[in-house]
Amino acid sequence: MSLFCQNNSCVDFKIGEFKFLNPNYSEWTITRNDSIQTEINSKTGVEIKSVIKWKSECVYTLTCKSVSKPELKNAIGKIFEVSIIKTYNNGYTCISRGNDIQLKDLELEMIKTK
Repeated sequence: MSLFCQNNSCVDFKIGEFKFLNPNYSEWTITRNDSIQTEINSKTGVEIKSVIKWKSECVYTLTCKSVSKPELKNAIGKIFEVSIIKTYNNGYTCISRGNDIQLKDLELEMIKTK
């Protein structure tokens, strides 16, 4: 699969605060700096922290380092690979590859809020 990154703008989304466009995930806020991604669910209070490593300009991995709920601890140590496949002014579309926690690939649209 070839990745399409409009005007090499994937770099615009390496850090910042993001929300999902999908209403099923609307309660999640993602904050990303150059090395850590934090996901917080405003409804449940769940917090997930992952180490982010950029493999290329538009592909990164997230390695789950901590979760705030003990029943989700099986996610710790799991690696999620994400490919940004399309960018636009204030957001991007990505594919999060399936693994033993996330059973199938997910295509997600993200909006940068900060």
